[in-house]
Amino acid sequence: MSDNTHIPAATAEGGPATADDRRQSVLPLVVAALVVAIGAAAFIGSRSLGYWDDLGPGPGFFPLWLGVLLVVLGLVWFGQELRARLRPGLASKPAADEEETPDYSLPSVLAILVSLCVLAACLVPVGYQVSMLVFLLFHLLVIGRRGLLQSLVIAVVGSFGVFYAFTRLLTVPLPVSSIPILRDLGL
Repeated sequence: MSDNTHIPAATAEGGPATADDRRQSVLPLVVAALVVAIGAAAFIGSRSLGYWDDLGPGPGFFPLWLGVLLVVLGLVWFGQELRARLRPGLASKPAADEEETPDYSLPSVLAILVSLCVLAACLVPVGYQVSMLVFLLFHLLVIGRRGLLQSLVIAVVGSFGVFYAFTRLLTVPLPVSSIPILRDLGL
């Protein structure tokens, strides 16, 4: 017995719902369930890999936490989709302060790709902290058009904070600068 209460009865134009409309209305639920299943598989598969070893995080550390994250976020997504189907009025009107998804043009995509190549080229000579700081500032200020304070906080946490977390807490080495002046500063 199938439950047809959540299948759209009519399209936006007022005509009857087509098979494509019904399929698209179920698609987000299916994809959310797949995300949960993939996360559960990653979590289960990582259990046999070893969580921690003598040098720090073992081969199962990241797959385990990635699996947990996928399961949690997939369940949240699934819940939001179900809630939107139970209360259709909530999903039809976006909030006034909600931002629209930006449309990326070819120049924006090329700028992102070039900046990734520059980041990869700068990691060894300049080091992770300075390279990532400049990379994040570029993406937040120029491409994302965010405010200066917000961009600085995110860039500092994303560069220096991540470096500290990986090198000190997880004992995973990240590239340091090969330039003597920067290396002497601890960068």
